[in-house]
Amino acid sequence: MRPTLFALPVALVLFCSPVVAQPAPKPLDDKNLVTKVYTVKNLIAGREKGGVVADFDALVKLIFETISIGEPKPDGTGAQLVERDGGKLEVRTTEKVHHEVKDLLEALESLQDFAIDVKTEVFELDAATYRQLVNALPKGRSKSPVLFAIGREVIGVPESKSEDLELPAAALKLLKSGRIVQTSSGRFVNGVDSTVSARKVVIPFKNDPAAISVGTKTSNPLFVKEGFALNALLVVSADRRSVRMKLTESSTAVTGMQKRELFELEGKKAIAQSLDTEDLGTTGSTVVVDGGAAIFKLDYAPKDKVWVVVLKPTIFIAAEEELLKKEGKPVRP
Repeated sequence: MRPTLFALPVALVLFCSPVVAQPAPKPLDDKNLVTKVYTVKNLIAGREKGGVVADFDALVKLIFETISIGEPKPDGTGAQLVERDGGKLEVRTTEKVHHEVKDLLEALESLQDFAIDVKTEVFELDAATYRQLVNALPKGRSKSPVLFAIGREVIGVPESKSEDLELPAAALKLLKSGRIVQTSSGRFVNGVDSTVSARKVVIPFKNDPAAISVGTKTSNPLFVKEGFALNALLVVSADRRSVRMKLTESSTAVTGMQKRELFELEGKKAIAQSLDTEDLGTTGSTVVVDGGAAIFKLDYAPKDKVWVVVLKPTIFIAAEEELLKKEGKPVRP
């Protein structure tokens, strides 16, 4: 019992006395090198998949530009960065610099808490159905590639319902009457230009006289890619209730094929081919409410057809998703 009785008044003095100084924090070691391994797999997943940097090299460059990790030594005992399997970064530096590395990586990870999920559907319509679609859309703008968007007008409206975030029924019916070319979805970084939808068909052709003459495979395969790529610069509004989208199409269409006879060998004609192509593309901007939709008309389409892309952005906030999981509530798909 004596140790307990002796410790009690000491504890009271320590907690009650206003003049007792707190011990100074231990200074970080700035001499001895320490090796630590950081998992950076999510950071280098690629921007189109929600990563913060394009690849591992981009992350290393950012670290060098931001932090001085120390000088390497010829015998390999100095400061060092090592790329390891499984998306790991091994760092050998001082304890003080490790704190800077940790702070930088945590800052980069925080950027991943905020992203935009985008689902895209590409529809093929004939010319007549497309004209009906434009007429069925409220505020339809046939001169702009952005035909329609569910924007800020539904935010804060007391009588608004979940169906207010859907495309008009007449327009949706016309879209479904066409052919679905493809669907895709992805998570994209806020403020980063990314490809949200693309489809390019590889078309090979022969233009190697040596290979043509003997009927073998060419040593330099030639091909063009016909199709479209739709890029989007996605920026979430300050109130996190809508997404501004700048949409840019970059497309190529094959308009014809030229053939010419080069020579004849053993009764076989060597025919060289070349493809005529045309660059297409258009740009448009709009604001879409979180969970809403927009319709974008592509400049590219097969002959006598019209292709339109329906984009549905949903704002992803990691902290809110984690909170819903902890509370046992369903998260948004």
